[in-house]
Amino acid sequence: MKLIAVLLAVALAVGGWLIRPGALDLAESRTGDAELQRFVDDHYEGPGHRLSVAVVEDSTTRYAGRGTDEHGSFEIGSISKALTGILLGEAVRRGEVKLDQQVGSLLPLDGSDVATATLEDLATHQSGLPNTTRKPLPAARSLLASLSAGNPYPFSVDQLLDQARSASTSGRGKSTYSNLGGALLGQALAQQAGKSYPELLQEQIFQPVGMKESRTPVSDAGAAPDGYGSGGRQQAPWIQTGYAPAGGVVSTASDLALLARTLLSGKYVEALAPRRDFDEDRVGLFWLTTPLPDNRSMVWHNGGTGGYRSFIALDLERRRAVVVLSDVAVPVDDFATELLEAQ
Repeated sequence: MKLIAVLLAVALAVGGWLIRPGALDLAESRTGDAELQRFVDDHYEGPGHRLSVAVVEDSTTRYAGRGTDEHGSFEIGSISKALTGILLGEAVRRGEVKLDQQVGSLLPLDGSDVATATLEDLATHQSGLPNTTRKPLPAARSLLASLSAGNPYPFSVDQLLDQARSASTSGRGKSTYSNLGGALLGQALAQQAGKSYPELLQEQIFQPVGMKESRTPVSDAGAAPDGYGSGGRQQAPWIQTGYAPAGGVVSTASDLALLARTLLSGKYVEALAPRRDFDEDRVGLFWLTTPLPDNRSMVWHNGGTGGYRSFIALDLERRRAVVVLSDVAVPVDDFATELLEAQ
C-alpha cells in the first residue's frame, strides 16, 4: 500500500506539471454541407480541433467536417457499449443467449459475486459492479496512465476477468454506470460465439452494415490519431483488449451514419427498447432514452476517452439521427441534442 501511495503522489505531481498546455481552436479547414457548417459556426461553443458531424434524415445524409471529413477516424469511447448492446440483442433474437442468463454460465467467474448477474443486469448498468476495478494495483496503474495522458485500460481479457471476480456487487439492482460491466458482457458474448470481441463485432455489425472504416484496434497500427485533453494536452490512443466492448472502438461519422440509418430502418432495434429506469432516463441494452418535447424521445449514447468525445442520437418519430465526433475531451452532448432538434 505504501508503494501505491507513492505512485499516486508522483502521478499527481506529474499531472499537475503537465496539465493545460493551452486551449485549442476548432480547425478552420471545412468539408461537406455548407448549411451544416453554418450550424456548427452558430452553435458549437466548446474548444475544438477536429470535428466531424453527420445528420441523417429521409433518404439523405449530410456531413460537415472541421479539420477532417466524414472519413476521419475517431475514438468513440462508450458508444462501443451501444454496439455491444446490439450484439446482445441479436444473440437473444437468434436464441443463442437469454437476457436472464447469468454471466457465470458463459465466463469462468468461479462462483464470484458477479457470476450471478444476468446479461440484462450488465446491459442496463444494474449488476452492482463499480465503474472500474477497485483492486489497488490495477486502479493505481489506471490512474497513473490517465494523469500521464496514457491508456488507463491496458488490461487483457484474463485481467478483466480477475478484476470482475474480485469486485463487489452489493449495489445489484441500482443504477451504477460500469465500464467493467460493459466489458464483461462483451467478452461473454465473444466467448459464447467462440471468437474474439473484435472478430465478433466485425462479423455481426461492421460487415452487414457496411461499416468499412470501423475497427477495434489491438495495436497502435489500428489506432486513431492522438486526441487532446480539454486544455489542449495531447493524449495517447486507448488501445483496449479486455475493455474493448466498453470503449475500444474507432469509427468515423460516415460509418456511424450508416449505423444510424440502419437503426432508423428498424434493424437491430431490440437493443434500443427501454427496459429499466436509469437515473432520469430509461435504458435498453446500453442505449439510453430521454424525453423530448411533443411526446417524442431521443435514443442515444455518448462516449469519451482521454482525447475524444462522441455522441449518436436518434429521434425515431421524426426518423432523424445525428452523429458528432470530436478529438478534444470536452462533451458534445448539448450541441448534438440541439442539432437533432433543429428544424
